[in-house]
Amino acid sequence: MSTLKGKIGVGISLLALLIIASGAIFIERASVASPTTQTVNYAQYHRSHPVIEIGVSGHGAQSTTANEVTTTSNPWGIAIDQARGIVWVAEPGCNALPTCPSTFPALISKYAQSDGSFIQDFQEPVGYSSPLFVAVDSLGNVWFTQPNSDAIGELDLRNNQWHQWKLPSKSAPYDLVFDKNGNLWFTEFEGNRIGFFNPTTQQLVETTVPTAESNPYGITRDPQGNIWFTENKAGVGQIASFTPTTSGKVTISEHAVPTNQPHLITSDKAGMIWFSEAFAGSIGEYNPATGATHNYLVSLGICPNPTNCTGTHISGISVDQTGRVWFTDSLSARVGYIVPSTGQVVATQLNKTDAHPHDGLLVDNYGTIWFTEQNGFLLVMWPRKSIK
Repeated sequence: MSTLKGKIGVGISLLALLIIASGAIFIERASVASPTTQTVNYAQYHRSHPVIEIGVSGHGAQSTTANEVTTTSNPWGIAIDQARGIVWVAEPGCNALPTCPSTFPALISKYAQSDGSFIQDFQEPVGYSSPLFVAVDSLGNVWFTQPNSDAIGELDLRNNQWHQWKLPSKSAPYDLVFDKNGNLWFTEFEGNRIGFFNPTTQQLVETTVPTAESNPYGITRDPQGNIWFTENKAGVGQIASFTPTTSGKVTISEHAVPTNQPHLITSDKAGMIWFSEAFAGSIGEYNPATGATHNYLVSLGICPNPTNCTGTHISGISVDQTGRVWFTDSLSARVGYIVPSTGQVVATQLNKTDAHPHDGLLVDNYGTIWFTEQNGFLLVMWPRKSIK
């Protein structure tokens, strides 16, 4: 098994001192040529389904009927491979806080973007654990974080192989995103670092967040290619950004926002930054050009005291083509959107009060809304034409 670990010489050179002073920690791949790799026969996990797997070019008539599909385990993060018409779902099988109560292999599952139909479950091998967030690279391979294992994983669909790269103990990698060069960036919730991984060279670089114990959580890329992330520690009240590099060496800038616990984060096509505000019952907007922020309360009638509300938790966030900002409210079991120009909030109450729609929320290239119900064991699809 190969691991990725830091190499710090006994005699610290001037170069090492400069690196430490900059707040960056560099971790090189171990001398073994390959990461931990396992091949699995997935025939036993493949259920029958009525959908022929096709790319987006064949999805011109995406279903206009809302659909919900049962997942095998508790679902969390979502990634959409729009080039191939696939929706990927991480199913950690627990409520990670920030890790699962125990370590066990779980699932990554595959669904059709055409109508949400189930295609296949991929069971993790022994030695892997609870995938939380997922992302898809340009080749269609699926990457995921494993907080329980302190590891980054890849499911290579060309040969049905799993690859795993270990991080330092108590890193708890969380959300992840690819930059324009195909390099992977991710938050380390417990490690208080931002990770960089080059899939070609397998170089890993970690940069410490300036604020101690800030619990970096959600991460996203804006239209200019800059990377943004949230600092989820209660009371910190910050989001942060940096310009990605091909070396992984970055300088992090932190931005104060008027919220207690920014959660997940995204960007609209104009480059405005949006983030969910958890127990505040609201979503926030940050203007990178001016540094101005604005909060939109989306839990009217549910959260009389926005500074400490126990009946709401605004979790997922995504922006559609019209500029509407979508959100999930895990505690009040609602999914909705806000129209920033008017402040109008439209929310739908889900059938099950304990459905817990959480961090899995995306809008695809058709304007279709996808979200997971963590306690409801569901992947839900709301086509644009079905939304009022």
